[in-house]
Amino acid sequence: SWCGDSKREVPRMLKVLENAGMDTGQISLIFVDNAIKQYKQSPQHEEKGKLVHHVPTFIIYDGKKEKGRINETPVGSLEKDLLAILKNENYQPKYKGISFWTKEVKQRKQTIQEEELNRLALQIKPLFLHAGEFNAYGYTLLASKDFTEALNVLKLNTLLYPDEPNTFDSLGEAFEIIGNKPAAINAYEKVLVMNPTDANAKMKIASLKQ
Repeated sequence: SWCGDSKREVPRMLKVLENAGMDTGQISLIFVDNAIKQYKQSPQHEEKGKLVHHVPTFIIYDGKKEKGRINETPVGSLEKDLLAILKNENYQPKYKGISFWTKEVKQRKQTIQEEELNRLALQIKPLFLHAGEFNAYGYTLLASKDFTEALNVLKLNTLLYPDEPNTFDSLGEAFEIIGNKPAAINAYEKVLVMNPTDANAKMKIASLKQ
């Protein structure tokens, strides 16, 4: 209920299914948290292994096999997107950059070096619409304690959007969570270069230097 997209799209999806003749009383809704330590996680962890990075996420299965999904908002409309998935058309949900990353980047469990990150940034930049895409994914990885992958993602986001202070703020928070104070301070200092009045960055640096 904290997510505006869920408030809008979930009732719409229920209405679509109801009009298609489905008994919506048989539907279970799985809620996820907004707190950093449980970000996009449910109490029973039904999301585990399902790559839920934006909500709502509607996953369509044929038996146990995933046929497709709608991430956060439909590309066309819920009806058109569902029909495309069911007809096995070449449907691509939102957040193509994240899809590319999870399918094509083979070093996800290793620290990716800066040279490789720069190459990847040039390659996948056209797939991204805004910094919030990888930012949300990075926090999802942090919550699941996949720290190496989270740092890869958040570092890459600073290369994709080097002029946005929030990308460095998120990277600083990631380093802070894993206990790398010097790297966290360095990231927060970059925030202040772009926004000298950022109170959160000033507070974080002062706290980390104690």
